[in-house]
Amino acid sequence: MAKHSSPHITFSSAAELTLGKHKLNLAELKRILRIVADTQSIADAAAVLGVTYRTLWGRLLSYDEATACKLIGKARGRGTTLTGKGRALLAALEKHDELFAPPALDRINALATDLRLALQDQPLLRLRASHDYAIAHAMMAQPALDTTSSIAATGTATSGPISSMVYLENAGSVDCVRALLRGDADLAGYHHISGHTPGTTADAVDTLWQRIEDSEDYWSIALIQREQGLIVAPGKRASIKTVADLTKPGIRFINRQRGSGTRLLLDALLAQGKVMQSQINGYDQEEFTHQAVAATVAADAADVGPGLRAAAAQFKLHFVPLSTETYRLAGRIETRRHPAVSALIDAVRAQASQLPGYSPG
Repeated sequence: MAKHSSPHITFSSAAELTLGKHKLNLAELKRILRIVADTQSIADAAAVLGVTYRTLWGRLLSYDEATACKLIGKARGRGTTLTGKGRALLAALEKHDELFAPPALDRINALATDLRLALQDQPLLRLRASHDYAIAHAMMAQPALDTTSSIAATGTATSGPISSMVYLENAGSVDCVRALLRGDADLAGYHHISGHTPGTTADAVDTLWQRIEDSEDYWSIALIQREQGLIVAPGKRASIKTVADLTKPGIRFINRQRGSGTRLLLDALLAQGKVMQSQINGYDQEEFTHQAVAATVAADAADVGPGLRAAAAQFKLHFVPLSTETYRLAGRIETRRHPAVSALIDAVRAQASQLPGYSPG
């Protein structure tokens, strides 16, 4: 098959206004009115536009006819100016300026890169993963390659970070697995709770995991181990030592979102300790990452929240360990031999060996 050429993308605005039998190009109309307003001279405006005086004058008369308004006029001592109607029309067009401008160059270049990756021999993989420090760091890592590696052999993404081969989106563990099952992701990163049963949610969650782990259509591996617990403000370390202490008067709690593995772990521990969720001040206040929970505690907007030891260490907060969990990586069976998968696994495990509370799976 012939190699794809490098994509070239062109954006244009073709907004057309129809007024009776007249059709006006709005981008052109906006530009001409703006230049006339700035130069206050039809001759100068024609020079800027690169047209003759007669051509521009005819264009302006056609605008007057189409709109049934006089859009330009003469003002003593100021040359040619826009009339009140002309200024109002220009203001309306410039209010919606973004409709007439192409996206920023960096956005266009990013789209061209993603299109190139999608069309290459080994396409970009979509990873939906529960928030994790090792994965976030690994995405920017340069894969270790040699002349015998599968990536080098295919000529795919040999000169970029993992993120040039894998597109990462964060979500809760449950949503990640569901996205993989729906086909909205090629890979899923999610975590298991070791030694805990998540109360009434156990059957539903376990069944969801099993649909991946017991199926011949998917692969799943234990990627890393992580230490989960309570992220505690230094001033509250003497007051908070177990989940039961979350109900103490004056303790402000910040939670993770529903569907996250961390939230499932917390609910399991609360159920085991017979602690009522309604007794916890702030149980319904949610953040979507370990880092956000730790940042909230560090900002003194909460006293405690559930999360990783690594997040507590990042913000120099106290940590109460509660459980060690297995973080898994799964994917459709045909992705297992994709060179990006091996590179991602190696990079994540390398990062895990350097982070507090982590170990390779």
